[in-house]
Amino acid sequence: MTVHRSTIARRTGVAYLGVVLCGIFAEFFVRQSLVVPGDALATTRAIADSAGFFGLGIGADLLMVALDVGVAYGLWRLLAPVHRGLAVAATGFRLVQAATLAINLLNLSRALTLAGETGDDLSLASQVLASVETHALVYDLGLIPFGLACLMLGPLLHRAGGPRPIAWALSATGLVYLVGSFAALFAPSLSVAIDPFYGLAIVAEPSMAVWLIVRASRWDQRKKGMQRWATPSPVTQRSPLKV
Repeated sequence: MTVHRSTIARRTGVAYLGVVLCGIFAEFFVRQSLVVPGDALATTRAIADSAGFFGLGIGADLLMVALDVGVAYGLWRLLAPVHRGLAVAATGFRLVQAATLAINLLNLSRALTLAGETGDDLSLASQVLASVETHALVYDLGLIPFGLACLMLGPLLHRAGGPRPIAWALSATGLVYLVGSFAALFAPSLSVAIDPFYGLAIVAEPSMAVWLIVRASRWDQRKKGMQRWATPSPVTQRSPLKV
């Protein structure tokens, strides 16, 4: 059964909104409310007292990863006619991020398990905090391939006839992710100065998702117009002329 491009666009947009909502819930509503930076015992007690809530955050992250795989596939289907090579690269980087974040959830699962067994044992509490901090670092590492994917997504969307402000905002978001991740990994003191720029991502990515949903029907109309941007296909061999 043939699936219309408008249907793919709509489903991709809904999945993208799900990615954003799940990510915000897990990071800002769950982890930031329970993790006390530098205080292992306070963090452990908070996680132990709200084990279900912390587990819900892990579940939200897992759902986010699953939805993002769907987004990667949907964007590839929509944007491959624009430039196949660039679309494949953007999809590959997005999938690398998804795999990294999925494996990284083991750190949060370990923290949740240890928090239930720790009590006031400072040694075990330190392991809980270490697991949470490791998760944060690996998360930043995973945002590097995602940043590269966003950098590529901007020009792809622009060539596909998408809104120029959203296209450029996505590329700028990719740059923010790259700079922020490298700062978190190699120059943590700069992270405070970079954090406000993540607000761009909170605007750009939901805007992209909403545009995909609202303007879904236009993808069917754009198909012919996008062909001129498509990667040239190999020249077919002509049959010899008959004499």
